Parts: sequence; structure tokens; C-alpha cells
Amino acid sequence: MAGKWEALPDHNFQLIACLTLLSMFCLIPPWIWVSVRMVDQSLINFSIQDFYLTETESTNGSGFNQSVIFFKLKIANDNEQRGIYYDNLNLTFSYYTSESDIVPVGYYTIPGFRQGIQSETDRRDFVEISKNVSVLSLLPSVSSDIDFRVDLATAVRFRYFIMGFQSKRLQVMAWCKVEVDRITGKKANKKAIRLKHMIKNHLGGWVILVGVILLVLTPLSFCSGYLCVAGCSRSRARRVTHAPLN
Repeated sequence: MAGKWEALPDHNFQLIACLTLLSMFCLIPPWIWVSVRMVDQSLINFSIQDFYLTETESTNGSGFNQSVIFFKLKIANDNEQRGIYYDNLNLTFSYYTSESDIVPVGYYTIPGFRQGIQSETDRRDFVEISKNVSVLSLLPSVSSDIDFRVDLATAVRFRYFIMGFQSKRLQVMAWCKVEVDRITGKKANKKAIRLKHMIKNHLGGWVILVGVILLVLTPLSFCSGYLCVAGCSRSRARRVTHAPLN
């Protein structure tokens, strides 16, 4: 009879084990939902590597010179876990007048692309300055450097390569001030100029609330499951030990 007693199923043990596993699996989708939304756009690093003003012959065959801005933009993904999908990156080039007003002088669009984990991308090109704004002619007439401003606007989606999930589309805005030497027309600062993010993160109240709840429920689920399974195991072992021998 001892062998038959040991072979009898312990329904309580099986039920608790199933409920424990079920509760653990039920926590996986909320964790995924929170993780794909807990992203920080400051992990994307935009910087102006090169910037200078010059004149070039007009492309319309008129024979007049056209003022242009040559620039080099570096885009770096410092994230160690997520790749990034960029929408079109829209650049606006402006300069500050003596009254500290901001006057746009040119626009440029970088087509959207995908960037891998801890990857860097350089975009080098030029933008023509608006014909009704003669910035280059101001350089010899001023007594100090001219301040330009570069604004960047785009939207990104972060991709988790291990899980294959993507975050929702997040708006990204960044800007920087660039001092241009009045004599050479080149960027006065020899070092790269990093663009400052205008929005640090996109964490909503629901994301924070669910994250806090999961931080409480997850260890409780593991601990309660472990204690219940361990208790049932000890109870089953005692019943087997004290089983009648016939």
C-alpha cells in the first residue's frame, strides 16, 4: 500500500503550482507594456560637427552667388538595448539679430532611417540661405561673432531586438546655438556642439503607476509561490512518511 499511497496525486500541490505559474505568466505582458514605454529620448545624441558659411555660384544659371551653410550632423544611438527607427529629421537654420530675434534662413530634411544599437551616423550636406536674407554680408560689418541656431524635429520608435517589440512613436525636439566667426565664416568652437533636448522623456502617469504595481506584485508572486509549493511539498512528504504499511 505504501507504493500506491505515494502514487496518489496531490491535487492541492498541483493546483498551487499551476496558479503560481499562471500568475508569473500573467505578469509578463504588463512588464513588456511598461518596458516599451519607459524610454528616454536623451539617449539619442545629436551634435553639430562642422558648420560654416560660404558663397557658391547659383544653380539656376543666373550667375549670382548664393549664400549657403555647409554642415555636418552626427546622430548617435547611445542605447545598449534598443535600436531606433527615425522618421524624417527636419532641420531649421536660423540666426539671432541684434535685437535677439530668431530669423529662419534655411530648411533641410534628412530622410528617415533605422539605426542599430550603439551606432553612429553622419550627415554632411549644405542648405541654401533664403535669398531675402543676406547673412554673409553681415559678417564683415559686425564686431563680434554671429550666433546661429539649429533646431531639429523628428519622431522615433525604439525597437527591442530580443523581444521584437517597438515602442510607440515619440516626438523628439532638440536645438543648439552655433557661434560663427565673423571673419572666416566658420564655427568658432572647434569642438562638436551637442543639441539640447527640449523633452527629456515621455513617461506618463499610467506607465509609472503600472510600473510601481509590478515592482510590488512580482516579488510577492515569486515569494508566495515558493512558500506555497515548499509547504505542499513538506506536507506531502510527511503524509508519505506516515503512510500505513500493510
